[in-house]
Formats: sequence, structure tokens, C-alpha cells
Amino acid sequence: MNYEEVVSALQVLGAIPRNSEDSNFQSLIPTMFAYAEGRIYRDLSFLATDATEVITLVPPTTDHELPDNVLSVRSVAILTPSGPPASNSRRHYPERVSPEALDMFWPQGSLKRGIPKMYSIKATRRAADSAPNPNPPTTQPLPPLHIPERFLLVLNLMPALDRFYTCEIYGSIQPQPLSEINPETYVTRYYSELFIACCMVFLTGYQRDYGASADDPQRAMSWEGQYQALKNGIALEVGRQRGEGPGFTALPPAPIAQQPRSP
Repeated sequence: MNYEEVVSALQVLGAIPRNSEDSNFQSLIPTMFAYAEGRIYRDLSFLATDATEVITLVPPTTDHELPDNVLSVRSVAILTPSGPPASNSRRHYPERVSPEALDMFWPQGSLKRGIPKMYSIKATRRAADSAPNPNPPTTQPLPPLHIPERFLLVLNLMPALDRFYTCEIYGSIQPQPLSEINPETYVTRYYSELFIACCMVFLTGYQRDYGASADDPQRAMSWEGQYQALKNGIALEVGRQRGEGPGFTALPPAPIAQQPRSP
């Protein structure tokens, strides 16, 4: 399903007239989609959302910011020789340790630079700040741009780099949200029924059907139950995609053969 089909289906299920503009509903669409996608991507680990992001490691820095769309890191590969990935590239996989262990093993990582042998993932905070407004000046002075506070994941490598390296970050990637400019996502294409059910849990809250004092207190619970049932079925399929079925295969569970009864 694409963006327009999802919105149309939610209007029908939510009894929102399709021939009239409900400004409140329209303003809640981005929040509703963020709620649904956030729940689904946290509840299910899709193989399709595991991807590789390529970054450049700059010497002699030991801390390197990860791209904003990286949610979790499964492996880090450093390529040699330096340069973009090629058929002759050799991948070196440093060992992941805790930030405390990295500091203990490499208290002075810059003493002997080279290809990193260990890494840790930690977070860093960038405080809110202001910057000069880059827009052309007018008759009135422009206010400075406000830069909001940010929290970023950082890749900490030891020992310090001896040269530029290309690094492949493999892990869970946050897909682009469903919107008018991104009219289809992996979830809406393959698991549209799950996405619709999760959106309806949010929509029933907008329609005041969450609690015992609501017009239909069972409505949200029914959609939540539907979401959970769909999620459990899809979780089995997601496991088979990863080869995590019975015996680490891509096959669904088979019934156990029963011994025939004697006549």
C-alpha cells in the first residue's frame, strides 16, 4: 500500500468522511505514522532493515560519529587498502568491548598508531547553541539560528588511526518514514495489515476510545489484540528470513509425526 491508500483506509476504518477535510486528522498523520513505525521496528527485527553504512575514518581521531539513521551496530569492518570498497579490499574486524575495557586496554592509543583492533560504542551530547544566520541580510537584522541539543552515537576505535580508512558499519538502519514524498516503505509494502492495525491503535486514542469512560472502550483493545496477533505471525516469518527457524533453517515449524495407533 502507498501513502494515499493507507490514509484512505484509515479514514474508512475510523469513520472519517473522505469527502471532507478533517484538519485535526490531517495534522495527526505524521505523528500516527511515527507511532506505528516506531513500535513495529522495535518489536520486529526485519532482515531488510539491516544494511551497511560507509563512513571515512580520519586520523588521528579515535572518536567517529555514526550516521543518524544507525540504530544499532552488529559489526564494524575497516577496509585496506585505503579508499572506496573494491573487489580487492580486505576487511579487518576489530573486537567490540565496553568503553571501560577500551580505556583499560588502550590508555594511550596514540602511542602506536595503526589499524584499530578494538572498538566500543558510546554516546555523546551536543549542547544547544546558536549560529549566525546564513540568509542574505535584509533591512532588519536576522535572528541567529538555534541549534537544538543532540545526542549521537560514537564509534570509539583503538589504537589511533595511522591513515585514512574506509569503514563499513553493518547494523539496524532506521528507514525513511512514510510520507507524501516517500509514499511507500518496506512495512507498508509487505506488511500493510500490521501497519494499519498499529495506526488504528493510535487513531482510537484520537477518537477518545482508550479508556473505560470512552464511547467504545473495547475498540482500542480490539485493535491492540489484532496488532499483537499479526505481529506474532510476522515474527515467525522474520525469523525464517534470517534462517532462525527450526534447526536454523528457513522452513516453518513442522508438526511432530505421531506414532500410528495399533489396531
